[in-house]
Amino acid sequence: MNKLVIGLLSTALVTAVPAAWASFPPGPAPSIEVAKPVNKGEVLTQDRPNAPQSTIVVGLPVVDPSHPDYIRLRVMNSLLGGSFGSRITRNIREDKGYTYSPYSYLDTKYRTSNWTQNADVTTADTYNSLREIMKEVELLQKTPPSADELQGIQNYEGGMFVLRKSNPGGIIGQLNTLDLHGLPETYLTDQVKNINAVTPQQVSETARKYVRPEAMTVVVVGDKKVIEPQIKKFQAERKKAL
Repeated sequence: MNKLVIGLLSTALVTAVPAAWASFPPGPAPSIEVAKPVNKGEVLTQDRPNAPQSTIVVGLPVVDPSHPDYIRLRVMNSLLGGSFGSRITRNIREDKGYTYSPYSYLDTKYRTSNWTQNADVTTADTYNSLREIMKEVELLQKTPPSADELQGIQNYEGGMFVLRKSNPGGIIGQLNTLDLHGLPETYLTDQVKNINAVTPQQVSETARKYVRPEAMTVVVVGDKKVIEPQIKKFQAERKKAL
């Protein structure tokens, strides 16, 4: 066991666990298939007749926690759509009222991850919602956030990291992350420091590098007769923009 585990567990438990498992035969060496990400940059739709809302999922493959950019990506995601005070949430929830609970997240796998923005929006505002999501992405790519806005997100991310380690399940989850991705102990011990070290310029650079509208897959599930003209309008505008 590494030093971090020993520091988190009592001496008696560190002794008892290996002894309890000593009689079990060793299993095969672990083998993890690495998913092959696909970037198609396409728009897919599924009809849901008479649905009052459209379910929007926008996403693309990004880097996993073993990559040096991952902490920056986490901070960028939190600012863009991954927290209640994020830009996309403020835009399409607070300001426009298109949706109640939009959110973006990083779905991490072994040696790959996905960035995804989700929202259940009023059917009539499917186009408007897609347009505003892309607008916020492109604005962040072009203009770094203010120091105050970034600091608020860093405080949130740092606080959530500490909160996740406040119970045994959270601690085990953090240690499992280290083990799965082959990360050093400093990934945890220096995490708050590294979150706070991200600069406004790096947030914009990360958005430009990884959250690229032209590479995103857009999935919309909704009432086809209502959303189809909106999707065509969205695709035509994106084609001009690119």
